[in-house]
Amino acid sequence: MTNELNAPDAVPVRPVPLPDSAAESGSAQQRLKGRIGVIELVLTVLAWSAPIMVVSAVTPFMISFGGIGAPLAYVIAMAILLVFSVGYTAMTRHVDNPGAFYAYITAGLGKAPGLGASFLAIAGYLFMAVASYMFIGTAVANLAGELGLQSIPWYALALLVVGITGTLGYFRIDLSAKVLSIVMVCEILIVVIFDAGVLGQGGPEGIPFAPFSWDALASGSVGVAVLYAALSFGGFEATAIFREETKDPGRTVPRATYLAVGSFGVFYIAATWLMIVAYGPANVGDVAASQPTSMFASAVEKFVGTWAKDVVTVLVVTSAFAALLSVQNIISRYCYSLGIDGVLPARMGKVHPRHGSPYVSSLTLSLVLIVALLAFAGSDPEAWYGQLAGTGGFAIMVLMTLTSAAVILFFQCRRDARDASRWHTTVAPLLSVVGMVVVLYLAITNFTTMTGGSVVEAAVEQAIVWGVLVAGFVIAWIYRSKRPMVYARIGRQKA
Repeated sequence: MTNELNAPDAVPVRPVPLPDSAAESGSAQQRLKGRIGVIELVLTVLAWSAPIMVVSAVTPFMISFGGIGAPLAYVIAMAILLVFSVGYTAMTRHVDNPGAFYAYITAGLGKAPGLGASFLAIAGYLFMAVASYMFIGTAVANLAGELGLQSIPWYALALLVVGITGTLGYFRIDLSAKVLSIVMVCEILIVVIFDAGVLGQGGPEGIPFAPFSWDALASGSVGVAVLYAALSFGGFEATAIFREETKDPGRTVPRATYLAVGSFGVFYIAATWLMIVAYGPANVGDVAASQPTSMFASAVEKFVGTWAKDVVTVLVVTSAFAALLSVQNIISRYCYSLGIDGVLPARMGKVHPRHGSPYVSSLTLSLVLIVALLAFAGSDPEAWYGQLAGTGGFAIMVLMTLTSAAVILFFQCRRDARDASRWHTTVAPLLSVVGMVVVLYLAITNFTTMTGGSVVEAAVEQAIVWGVLVAGFVIAWIYRSKRPMVYARIGRQKA
């Protein structure tokens, strides 16, 4: 069942015989293995968004830009992403492929955009991964210094974490899911305790609801606030990556996607609102501008206790670790999909016979990360963190925009998808395109703010993003004429 948009591509997917290695990779015996359910999947992908880091680090900047209307910015971002999820999850029922952006953009827009999307997804997540390793290396080094321990270079600690995440990524996804679930529950619990403390005691101005008014949001920079809010949900789109490792992909993936966006939307809205309540609407802007890094920890100490502040300090580090374990699994599965499709070496598509994991892709990723971190060893991580993380987030926004367009074209060209409603196949995807284009426009026009670099650096970083996407187009066209068997397998359905 190929998309009719791909009919002119001359090389049909099903009649082309696959080489033995590729056929073996795609066989039932070589499928990824796992039995994770909805809740485990939600916690696995949202570990990448690192919720306590969002509350600690992103929320103060949102308040600085968006004013006391920051909670409403989360409401807007959640609405946009919920609408995006409608078409995205509808695709999961018709595209039996764990490639997520790669598979869906291929199915809707064609093989060249699909391959470009796969390269951009890997690059985007890789940028964010390197940034996160810089963060955790620096955070652990600072924590060790506060405890009076011997100073250790940030990159040495980061490389140690690469070894740990690489080891966990080698094993069955169920193990990673359990580790991530424990860390995530701890993060959520401490923020909920803070929320309860603020609600119980009230702030200096009581418990005001003014932050939910449009006037409150309009008083600040609406565009930047919504942009930061949208970035805070990063990771939810990866639910489709793990479809082969879930108990029931047709139900688990859609439910996990909606639950991820909805639950963490409520989580961020409540935490941001109660942070404003804790300091009072009249004073919170000044605090966010002058004490952004300690704002949440200080509020936790005041409303819960010193012990809770110490817990937050530790959880920020474990949250970064959980995010890195999550992205280790995400990137390795993109490489796995490209391996079984023949775009990357066939070994990248190998599955461990016992653990059911894409162990070759995971080990290869660990080596790439080691090389990347060593390349930055002599640099100041604080100078690079924002630029790498912001560029990676921008890449994901580009992919979400392309996916929204792909959903519309996919269902318009599929005669066998009439079981899906017009809301799922047309209305919601159209609204999603509009919403994602707006967010993408905000990202482009506020790129220097998002990355923290200069105008020249922003131009170079955007050129890299668009260059990676175009490179996928070019390679696909080369495969079409030079290696038609590989071209035929790009983004193919696995069943």
